[in-house]
Amino acid sequence: MNLERMGETLALTGAAAGLLGILGGATLNDDCSSGGRGIMCITVATLMAGGVAATIIGFTMYMTGISRIDRIRKVQFSNSFQLEIIPGGFYCSYPQSSPAGITLRISF
Repeated sequence: MNLERMGETLALTGAAAGLLGILGGATLNDDCSSGGRGIMCITVATLMAGGVAATIIGFTMYMTGISRIDRIRKVQFSNSFQLEIIPGGFYCSYPQSSPAGITLRISF
């Protein structure tokens, strides 16, 4: 569950950072290509690249956490082993009757 929560947080933070980088790049217009505002251009590029990377990593962590939780729940709540004792569970077609006795049925 921690992996799921950390992945969700990282994906949302990465998306916010990427969006902030895109908005910052839109306000700079063409200043980066002319060499002006060097630190701002590097910051915007870092926010965009880091945001995309964090979103991808966070989404992967989130999906891994979800699949692990699903597998654990399947094992916890499954009827993986059943043992049944039923009286005369087979029908014999030749004498057209059920034989006397019990049937032990094991399934897993």
